[in-house]
Amino acid sequence: MATKVLGQVPSLFPHVKPDWWKEAYNYVYLWADGDCVEDPAITEAECRVLLQIPRVRNLLVYPRLATSSPLRVLDLCCGQGRHTINLAKRLSSVQFTGVDHSEYLISLAQKRAQEIQDAEDRSCNIQFQVGDARQIPAGDGEYDLVVLLGNSFGHGSYEDDLQMLRETYRVLKPGGVFVLDCVDGGWMRENSTSSGWEWLDPDTHFISDQEARGKQLVVLRERELSADGRRLANREIVIDLQGPAVHQDLFYAVQLYDMHEMEALLRRAGLCKQSYESSPITAPNSNSSSQRAGDLGMMEHRQLLVAVKPDPLDPQDADTYIHPSAVQDYDPQKGRLVRVTAPVPAGTVIMADAPYALVPAVPPASNDALICSNLRCRWRIPRDSSTCIRCPNNCFQDVIWCDDHCKATGQAHHDFECAWLKEHGNQIRQEEGEDELAMLWVIMRMLAGRRIESDLIRRSTIGEDSSPYLWSDRFKRGFQAMKDMRGNQEAWPDERIARWKDLIQIYLHDRLSGVANDEELLSLICKEESNSFGLYHGATGPPDSLQGQQRGPQYGLACYPRATLCNHSCVPNLKHGPDEQSRMVLTATRDIAAGEECCISYFDLTVHVDLNARRKRTRELFTFSCTCERCLREEAKA
Repeated sequence: MATKVLGQVPSLFPHVKPDWWKEAYNYVYLWADGDCVEDPAITEAECRVLLQIPRVRNLLVYPRLATSSPLRVLDLCCGQGRHTINLAKRLSSVQFTGVDHSEYLISLAQKRAQEIQDAEDRSCNIQFQVGDARQIPAGDGEYDLVVLLGNSFGHGSYEDDLQMLRETYRVLKPGGVFVLDCVDGGWMRENSTSSGWEWLDPDTHFISDQEARGKQLVVLRERELSADGRRLANREIVIDLQGPAVHQDLFYAVQLYDMHEMEALLRRAGLCKQSYESSPITAPNSNSSSQRAGDLGMMEHRQLLVAVKPDPLDPQDADTYIHPSAVQDYDPQKGRLVRVTAPVPAGTVIMADAPYALVPAVPPASNDALICSNLRCRWRIPRDSSTCIRCPNNCFQDVIWCDDHCKATGQAHHDFECAWLKEHGNQIRQEEGEDELAMLWVIMRMLAGRRIESDLIRRSTIGEDSSPYLWSDRFKRGFQAMKDMRGNQEAWPDERIARWKDLIQIYLHDRLSGVANDEELLSLICKEESNSFGLYHGATGPPDSLQGQQRGPQYGLACYPRATLCNHSCVPNLKHGPDEQSRMVLTATRDIAAGEECCISYFDLTVHVDLNARRKRTRELFTFSCTCERCLREEAKA
């Protein structure tokens, strides 16, 4: 069917309808993009990549524990159902649902699924239905996995995209996985071309309609980047030269997001991006004759993002990554430790651990940034930021949130500390100093975490160890991990213990009556002082791995439940330091053999160099005298 052509226009944006996608996904779409979306080899390759994602593989491929209900997967914006049909054939015990706004494509998907079912005489584990991704036709927590593939994100406004992600969050189960394939906005801003064209060969574009195969089809494309670089408008004209006839003159636009912008958008929706499972995607390709040589457009460079709906208990744990080979072990002398069960090459991230409790440690006179008080966020915010949110009670100047969303998300934690900070925050800073303030404040935030955990468990059917993460069968979570930390209370000097007891009486005893007694508080302080990490701009590790970089001044203090299990060595095989999310990242600085312990340095080895200086440091700050191989070797030579 021929369509009307507008002619040349000075700008594409005025001609883009707000809901352009309602008219775009029809038979002409399959003609124009058939070399990508109708090629079985490309679909097979994309499904293979999906099943190689560790969290997806853990859900769909590994045997599942006995349960009363099967795994459920939602293919959002499923189009003609190519991914759903491919996966359903592989995974017959999994229930698949495909949702798309296009009645034409859903009808085609239903027809194809029925044909396969009839041909293979198999029970149906697929359901397709018409629906809007901004209002997903499903109940809360119905799905274990949601996928949004084929570059179908960003069609509407920013608000539409956020709503789509919030709906995804709603229909996912706690611990559920979301996989999103979308255009790489950062790459597209730098590399998009203003125009392009390609022949729509019936064979390479998998055009099956006999009437269409007799046409001589060509597609012409124009593109225009918005002034702010946030949207890319496109015009796509499909012409039959043999007709001659114009079958489509479509104006459309997509939102452009780079990886950091997508991470922020996911976080606003409540989802946690999994950095070590997300990756860029190059142009679709296959081993068939359809290898694309024409205009690639927005399919040329995309990003595959993996996110998780956090478990309600300690949702920040969704940000934690632990290498599959890293396990917890025990040594009679050292206590708990971390080993690898398989060889790990230099440069491998062993762990990126989210904190259980985190506070800024920046004197007021400094112009350095503060850390967002939302434990799910933890980004650093300039002190003078005009967009940040501060406590309406003016409790303490170091309490800060990125925006209203972060404030709302972190409010329960702050409610626990607000009155205490208002009463004691400035007093402790002035009379006791920054170190004591950070120590006492992080104790308050640890107890806030315990209170929230207890309330959630008491109000719901959630168990204390719901363990939805790939690593949670190897490492503990929550306040229990804090309790299991070694405090070495008997080893601390008497004057230090007496000092902490005084601080408890002055600043914690009355406020925490009924929450924790003085002995519990003292035990918790000993554990915090023995296990917490200072946050520095640079890494801490073997001097030859730091390339001359200084770690700089401390800007935060945090307790990391898993990272703290790595013991000290003066010849560590890991370096550690916080990333932009304030996770403690532990990276191998050399090849680590199977069975070898993973060790960090508890202090800056470029400052404390000789044997006596190093041992003095471990005795004063950590109550032990180092007996690592380097110390013993140097002691023998002395």
